[in-house]
Amino acid sequence: MKTKLIGMMLLAVLAFIGCKEQAPQTEMAEKASEAPDYTAFDKKVEIIRAFYKAHGEENLEAQSAMLSEDLKWSPPAYNGNEWLGKEDLLAALKNYHDAFDNIQWHEGIVMADSTVNGYWSGSVFPQTTATDVPGVIRVYGTWSATHTETGKEIGVKFFNLTTINDEGMIVESSDYFDVNGLAAQIAADD
Repeated sequence: MKTKLIGMMLLAVLAFIGCKEQAPQTEMAEKASEAPDYTAFDKKVEIIRAFYKAHGEENLEAQSAMLSEDLKWSPPAYNGNEWLGKEDLLAALKNYHDAFDNIQWHEGIVMADSTVNGYWSGSVFPQTTATDVPGVIRVYGTWSATHTETGKEIGVKFFNLTTINDEGMIVESSDYFDVNGLAAQIAADD
C-alpha cells in the first residue's frame, strides 16, 4: 500500500510538472526569428582587415585614420589591466614597423586539418548574456615577419577583441599574444 501511495504521489508530481506553463523565452530565443545583422558584422571585419593590411604595409598614417581619438587599447603584455590610448598604440605599431619587415597577417584559427574563420562575434552562451549583435569582434590569426636586424623569420599566434563605433572607427582594442615568444625567437641560436 505504501508503494502504491508513493507511486501515486510521484505520478501526481510528474503530472503537475508536465502541465506547468513554460517559462517565457529568453530575449535571444525571441530574437532568433530575426536575422542577425550580417552586413554590420561584415563591415566591421573589413575595417579590421584594412587596419591589419595597413600594418603589413607599415602605413602608420592609414592606421591612425582608422582609430578613434578616444581609443582605449589594452596591450598584449600584462600592465595591471591599465587601458592605454591612441598615441600608445601608434607608438607600439611604429616600434613593430621599425623592428620588422615583411609583416604579414594570416587570418584564421589553425586546426589539425584546416584553418577556420578568423572573425567571430555574438554568442549563445551563457544564456543570460547571449546576443546576435556584432558589438565586439573576436579576431584570431597568426602574424609573421622578418626581424630587420637579424633577418630571422618570426611568427606569433594572435587573438584580439575589437569594438568599432557607428562611424566605422576602432574605439577599443585588446591584444593577446606572446610578446616574450617574439624575443625568444629573435634570440634563439639557429
